[in-house]
Amino acid sequence: MKIRSTSIAVLAAVPLALAGCAGGPAQAPAPAPPPKAAAPSPEGVAWTGRMCGLVGDFSASQQQLPGVDKTNTATVKKSVTERIDSAVRSADDTINGLRGLGPSPIAGADSVNDGFQQGFTQVRDLLTSAAEKAKQIDPTNEQRFQEGMAAMQQELQKGQQLDLQDELAALDKNEELKAAAQQAPECKQFFTSPQQPQPPR
Repeated sequence: MKIRSTSIAVLAAVPLALAGCAGGPAQAPAPAPPPKAAAPSPEGVAWTGRMCGLVGDFSASQQQLPGVDKTNTATVKKSVTERIDSAVRSADDTINGLRGLGPSPIAGADSVNDGFQQGFTQVRDLLTSAAEKAKQIDPTNEQRFQEGMAAMQQELQKGQQLDLQDELAALDKNEELKAAAQQAPECKQFFTSPQQPQPPR
């Protein structure tokens, strides 16, 4: 199984989704070297599973954000602000969860966890900045409302510069960590299975 490039890249695209913007195409991952035999301990598999679960929970939470109420400019401002605030809380929860994992039983895995923490911190800080701009939007004047929305979207579009591919690459290169990830059920979402042939219609 190979790690999906889009599974983590979608995290950086969360701010764009909130702004109603679409990110660029995900970059294809570099070819992975042939996996070598690695035998992670049960403790290593459990630790890796918890890390994957925290990352995956953030991604899943972004699919459940409150909708945007387009009744009028005031409801748009209120609902957009609530969406961003919710995403900020989710990012905070993920960062705190990753910090609480404790030392990894797998050599080199702590640096991968540190990288994810840094990546989510960037996402949280960007969202926090966008939330501040959203709260400054003036819904009582159409021109000022549009200008405020544009400023908020410009902030969110900085998400295009966020890239967690280095963390994926580090996970992929650590043979014991990758083997643990392949065994942990929580990590299945980050791997692509060999494609099955489609039945004829």
